[in-house]
Amino acid sequence: MAANFWESTHCHSWLLDRKKIEESNAKDKQYLTPIELKRLKIHFCNVIQNLGYNLKLRQRAISTAIVYFKRFYLKNSFVDCEPRLIAVTCLYLSSKVEECITQAKKCVMKMKELDNSFNYTMNDILECEFYVLEELDFCLVIYHPYKALSQYLASSGIDAANIDIVWGIVNDSYRTDVSLIYPPFIIALGCIYLSSFIILKKKDLKQWFSELNVDMKDVWEVSKELIDFYDFEKIALTPHEVPEVIYSKLPIRNKK
Repeated sequence: MAANFWESTHCHSWLLDRKKIEESNAKDKQYLTPIELKRLKIHFCNVIQNLGYNLKLRQRAISTAIVYFKRFYLKNSFVDCEPRLIAVTCLYLSSKVEECITQAKKCVMKMKELDNSFNYTMNDILECEFYVLEELDFCLVIYHPYKALSQYLASSGIDAANIDIVWGIVNDSYRTDVSLIYPPFIIALGCIYLSSFIILKKKDLKQWFSELNVDMKDVWEVSKELIDFYDFEKIALTPHEVPEVIYSKLPIRNKK
């Protein structure tokens, strides 16, 4: 395990350019439009979040599972690998890595409570775990923005009443692809930038940002990605655009 982010596999192997991300899910694009695929990816991030919350797992473990899920589908497609099974497996694996272990059986039982069409078993999760590990190249340590966020917030002067807003934005960032593109400290700064200049509108941090030794273009790109996400989430869906209908369009192998 690397002692810091700059020496880690996260830094050296899993920070990608947008082109590589856009090239993923080739098979799924035969059945879904780019908008449908985007909506389905967000949906499964929400599935992991909801399942983790119901299992009372720490947010860090949930966020790690979402990153695993995103990395997995850089190499694979929903058509070939059932995303509900992969989502549950990623959460089970992350609970072990982040030391808040839950049982595979408990994951399955809780998932069935949330989705009564989920018919996978504990053995399916345990078998799938080895496949997920292999596809992740056994790179399991994820560096999150949370530590950097705490440090930056302490020096930024953002009042306590608004700190929760920033933390919420960081959690929302996992519905986007910023965790696959930018270092965690840039993501933290992007969330602070968004909260101070766009949402709160009353906290002027221009001087504070100018004193940081960071590429503000990347900070802005992170905040822009989040703005796009929030705008996308505001769009009212027709009955044909809900995730369940999109999911049904895919001829997924071994769909139970």
